[in-house]
Amino acid sequence: MQLAKNKEKIYIKCIQSVKNTLDNNKLQYISNILFEAFDDWIFCGFYFQEQDELIISEYKANKLPCSPIGLDGVCGTSIVKNQILNIKDVYQFEGHIVCDENSKSELCIPFEINSTKYVLDIDSKKMNAFCEIDEKYLLKIVKEI
Repeated sequence: MQLAKNKEKIYIKCIQSVKNTLDNNKLQYISNILFEAFDDWIFCGFYFQEQDELIISEYKANKLPCSPIGLDGVCGTSIVKNQILNIKDVYQFEGHIVCDENSKSELCIPFEINSTKYVLDIDSKKMNAFCEIDEKYLLKIVKEI
């Protein structure tokens, strides 16, 4: 795991970049800058809820994401419970949807845009990759959308 101070510096730089961007597609912009900023991430993207499934929106990844997916995985549970989910080991999460076999841990941040439910989904190739620092700063980034 990256040192906390380094991680914070990266997030602060990303937040500033998101605030200053003229890019109209903030979801794609956020996916791109975050994915490029963290070496261990293998997926960074957004899903939105459409009835009883999640549809991929903007993303950056090493592999094509699964879409549509049900509400029983990490992303769906995060949206249904409206809470941040930090899964240290995805194989210990009942209902985990395997889109990339290299995914070891996952972090999901739910939010809404114009009454549509979204989730920022991040997967890492390392176990226990995410901490409170990630949660804190990713929540700030989502508030910039």
